[in-house]
Amino acid sequence: MASTIKSTRLAAGISVNELAKRLGVTPSAISQLERSESEGTIKLNSLREALAAMGASLRLTAGAENRMSRYAPYRVAESLADSLISSKDSTFPLRLLTHAVKELRDNAEFVDPSEIALAPTALPDKRWDTLMRALFADALPRSKRPAWTKASKLAEPWFVSDFPALRERAKKTTPEHLRRLNIFIDERSLSRA
Repeated sequence: MASTIKSTRLAAGISVNELAKRLGVTPSAISQLERSESEGTIKLNSLREALAAMGASLRLTAGAENRMSRYAPYRVAESLADSLISSKDSTFPLRLLTHAVKELRDNAEFVDPSEIALAPTALPDKRWDTLMRALFADALPRSKRPAWTKASKLAEPWFVSDFPALRERAKKTTPEHLRRLNIFIDERSLSRA
């Protein structure tokens, strides 16, 4: 399932204790709420209340599925959030993101514009959130880029890879649109999906 509560909480810098105070419950109730969401047993009203306490709202959509629906940015963000929360390894999230962007770029004619327009939930890690927005913006024609694809420059340089050789290569081969955002990743890592 999803981790919308936890992802929203982490992206906003809100602790479990703070959210518990806002909702008038115990911290263990928040842990149970996040667990019930990940298990798919959460009640919609509970999800709405938790998000509202953090200044967010729940958006539900229904529409016809097509072969590109799984690459819709809001769905990719859900998967990224889950993988970023559950793992410290950047390999899977990077492959997930680059594959989705490649599919979008290669199959733009099959993408439902309403699925692109729907803003994804902010990722729990600002760096990944910025990378996701920048890569989706780059994959879309300028005239079709929704406002949510606008990304802000990171305060500190971020090298996506921890491997010294890839970091060195990133200094030379990072695409300019990412370099301007203070994100460094070698071009070859971006093209492997």
